[in-house]
Amino acid sequence: MRKAWTAMAVVAVVAALAGGAAGQAQTKVKQAGFKVVDLAVPFLAQAKGFFKQSGVDWEYVEIDSGKLGVSALLSRNVQFVDLGVDDVAGLQKEGKDPILIYSMVNSLTMDLVVRNDVLQRLGVQPSSPLPAKLKALKGLSFGITRPGAVTQLFPQYLLRKAGYDPEKDATFVQIGGGQALIAAMKAQKIDAFMLSAPAPYVLERDKVGTVLIKNSAGQGPQEFANFAFESIATLKSWAQQNPAVVQAYVKSLNQANTWMRGNRDEAVRLLKAYFPETDEATLQLSFNALIPAVREDGKLDEAGVRNQIDVLKAIGAIDYSPDPKEGILWTNQYSR
Repeated sequence: MRKAWTAMAVVAVVAALAGGAAGQAQTKVKQAGFKVVDLAVPFLAQAKGFFKQSGVDWEYVEIDSGKLGVSALLSRNVQFVDLGVDDVAGLQKEGKDPILIYSMVNSLTMDLVVRNDVLQRLGVQPSSPLPAKLKALKGLSFGITRPGAVTQLFPQYLLRKAGYDPEKDATFVQIGGGQALIAAMKAQKIDAFMLSAPAPYVLERDKVGTVLIKNSAGQGPQEFANFAFESIATLKSWAQQNPAVVQAYVKSLNQANTWMRGNRDEAVRLLKAYFPETDEATLQLSFNALIPAVREDGKLDEAGVRNQIDVLKAIGAIDYSPDPKEGILWTNQYSR
């Protein structure tokens, strides 16, 4: 009898979602995220009405650091947030139950931008060999969003690749979000930072900085290529209670993912509403750089998760080896 009522409840949720576009009640969900172009897929799912068509009443909550998304998710103030493998592994180790459900970006898209006067002094440029670029990082002051955030972890990794000690051979300055980092570089308070588009390209446009290492174009370390960098997470317990909602959410993302590949110009025009401070030409460049890093089906895989685990261990973000197999840190069950 209990199984029958459960089945009826699922059918009822599916019916409610399917009827959302026809004026029936929709399911309210919130998603927190640091505002970068990497969020193009959910932004476009909202702008094109794909969420609404699937019966999902989606709301975006902007945060100035990915770490703040963790507390928002655990408190259930939001249902979805983009997290890294290290976030999920650490939380699961503490007995929490987040799980990754959608591959938002499958390679590192955080590009390293350096002030032009600093580059001139260092004698390197984007065309320089990668080892020369890495060697030039010694002594720089890096702007970060918050201590321990990816804006600090990945510059530390690059420094270690060059044989340096990040604690002694660089300075990390807490600044804040993308706009704050841009302002700090223009004020010459920092030499460099790593962030996904558009912030690095705004500085190029304004002739203040230059993207020295374009990881988004595969110009960084090889291990950043197949890399489960950013994925969308939810709480496993919430997803199990609301499977139809999660399936509808993922379906909407896949619709937007497919649509944006064939409609790049229109996609950029729609994204402009989320990035009013970025001119359309810079946003177009950022969007085109993002596309190769986004998987068409949004599915995660064991190899990409394992690669990120290896890098995270190397930078000390995690001190153990979580199991990279499906069903633990990640699942594709809602996209099947």
